[in-house]
Amino acid sequence: MSELKEKLKHFIMTEVNPDRGLTDLGDREPLLDSAIIDSLGVLKILSFLDEEYGIDLSAEQVKLENFKDVATICTLVETGQK
Repeated sequence: MSELKEKLKHFIMTEVNPDRGLTDLGDREPLLDSAIIDSLGVLKILSFLDEEYGIDLSAEQVKLENFKDVATICTLVETGQK
């Protein structure tokens, strides 16, 4: 889980929103509310999860509330793998 968390944080900081210049991202940092990610960022994260971990989330799981912070995304990934 911590490996996923770290890779996800790195991906968000370097690939989803590199212009923001983030050097750290908390597990509960509000990604959508603080405009770190937007709907395109959610799509990039979905693609990343599929490519890195083979995780294909269902349409029901792809809701903005499931992408509010890194911890929530990691929980979504855990439930998506079961």
